[in-house]
Amino acid sequence: MSTSIKILLLLLAWLLYTVLVYRGCKRELCLTCGDGAQSGIVAPPVDSAQASVKRYPIDFQWGNANPFQNDGAEDEIAALKAGLAADNILEVTGYYYEGEPKPQGFENMGFARAEQIKTLLVKAGIPADRIRVRARALDEAPGMREGYFVGYESRWLAPEKKDVVETLQELDDRIIIRFPTGSTQKVYDKTVDDYLDKLADRIKKTGETVTLTGHTDNVGDDAKNMTLGQGRADAVKQILVAKGVKPEQITTASKGETQPVTSNDTEAGRAENRRVELRLNKK
Repeated sequence: MSTSIKILLLLLAWLLYTVLVYRGCKRELCLTCGDGAQSGIVAPPVDSAQASVKRYPIDFQWGNANPFQNDGAEDEIAALKAGLAADNILEVTGYYYEGEPKPQGFENMGFARAEQIKTLLVKAGIPADRIRVRARALDEAPGMREGYFVGYESRWLAPEKKDVVETLQELDDRIIIRFPTGSTQKVYDKTVDDYLDKLADRIKKTGETVTLTGHTDNVGDDAKNMTLGQGRADAVKQILVAKGVKPEQITTASKGETQPVTSNDTEAGRAENRRVELRLNKK
């Protein structure tokens, strides 16, 4: 091979190397600055704080009665609709917290949330007259005002139970003891007496404490109802003390007519609102 041919081949090899290096550098620069067709593969930054917030199929924010519908919301609504039978009643209870504002037209945020859920269910095909709304006050948990939370619960009621007002009702976080109108004497019911017997025996052994909160319907003025609610809480305390519970293990308070669990427009509703809520504070 002549010297001239060798020189020509070396020049061609150098030229090819230069072109390849240039194209590689250009690709690197384009991906870095965001130019060119390849820039779309760069993922946007993720807000790690927002990504860690827990969400639910249907959830709420503090001070807001409007529900958010997320992944699983349609399935949750469909599951409720599947429970519709010939004449049962769907009871929807809206949760709320004492520090939340009272929406216009509602006695508390719980009723407003329950009505919003009712609207979703009616749109899904559940007749409006088959849905009953209620409200329940809960204790505020840390971080409640910044995050999202489940603001309601629901259950189908058998026809024969839809208008029954139970003297003693056990919920997941409290016991409800109901009272006659205008009275601080509980309704006589062996179920209530048996429950208080067992409760007294338990807390005498464990040293646990009890919180009793009295409530009324909206008949009468605010001040008298606050006094009546306190009298109801004190009456249950006296029963427990008579059974041997130490007075210092029991705390009483009254909310009067300010925290109804259902509408006061009917006698059945007023009967449900005349109550003492008993909470056991476990050690």
